[in-house]
Amino acid sequence: MPRAISQKMLLMLVYMASLLYSFSYALPLYINSSFLAKFISTEKAIGIVFAVAAIVSTIGTLTLPRVLRRFGNYHTTLTVVALETAVLTILGTISNPAIAILAFIFHQMLAIIIYLNLSAFLEAFSTNTSTGSIRGVFLTVINAAFVIAPFLAGMMLTNGNFGKVYLAGAVFMAAVFTVIYSYFKNYTDPTYAVLTLRQTFGLVKQSHDLHAIIFIQFILNFFYAWMVIYTPIYLNIHMGIPMSTVLGIIIPIALVPFVLLQIVLGKIADNKLGEKEILVVGFIIMALSTATLSFITTASVAVWAIMLFVTRVGASTVEVMAESYFYKKIGPNDVHLITFMYTIRSSAYIIGPLLGTLVLAFVDYRFLFLTLGVIMLAGIPYSLHFKDSR
Repeated sequence: MPRAISQKMLLMLVYMASLLYSFSYALPLYINSSFLAKFISTEKAIGIVFAVAAIVSTIGTLTLPRVLRRFGNYHTTLTVVALETAVLTILGTISNPAIAILAFIFHQMLAIIIYLNLSAFLEAFSTNTSTGSIRGVFLTVINAAFVIAPFLAGMMLTNGNFGKVYLAGAVFMAAVFTVIYSYFKNYTDPTYAVLTLRQTFGLVKQSHDLHAIIFIQFILNFFYAWMVIYTPIYLNIHMGIPMSTVLGIIIPIALVPFVLLQIVLGKIADNKLGEKEILVVGFIIMALSTATLSFITTASVAVWAIMLFVTRVGASTVEVMAESYFYKKIGPNDVHLITFMYTIRSSAYIIGPLLGTLVLAFVDYRFLFLTLGVIMLAGIPYSLHFKDSR
């Protein structure tokens, strides 16, 4: 690392790159399903595209340890960020359905890999005693963009023109490239362990704490998969709320807990309680509030904003605790465990849409939320049965 830049400053630069990345990813996040609907004839088929994208993302994630070991995180990050900038530009300008769907699938894969790249930089500058606080700041920085971006996307949407949103994402991604290129040239990679998937699975299986927290990550991302795919469509098409209102008011309000809570909860996990008790509370809030959404019959913007806010109180709590605990259990060279965890997380985006498509074959759209609330209860026993960090 260059002497002129301290480790603390490099950590701040990781936060900056993460913020820019988050704006790039979050701007189109809640219009992705509506964008795909322009090229796909039925709502149910949209879930299939998301599932295929998750499968491709899983394959890409599994190759990352070997790529990092050969090329290093600096060069890998620059390459993937450049590719993502190009893909977002294609999404912003293309009208051919086949190319648009293919570009969307690669966008999903590249976005996950970039997150892993940034997370690897962050882990190199972290210590176990401060992991909760550092991860809390990292997640807050990322989620701040997730609060603001839907509002900006709503302002950009005119006459159903999604192209400008993807092009804005490309601009933010180009800024990520500039930060990494300018300041991380002399980054020293740890010695990345490269294990087969079977070997990594064996390590996780031997550690009850690791496989419990990874399953919790799966449950949380199952929640995100359903919410991101199905909530905008439900509010817009089934409840009659304009997409500009969904993106400009409801979603930003719903995501505020990710900004307000995660730094504080990360510090509490480091210094007072540990993660277990807070995880249980988070899952209870998620399960009850999500199930309640199925019984809301009003199209009131205030009601939906408040209830989705409550669901995210639970989700933000689970997210920071799961991140804090997982990264306390691993080191910078354990990229095989990180990619395994993200492989399991990605599987939620395969199983989630496929299960959602199946559920919609038997029940009304609104009961997706009740089903999801029941599924969230599965996180509670896993939260109770691992060794706390304090």
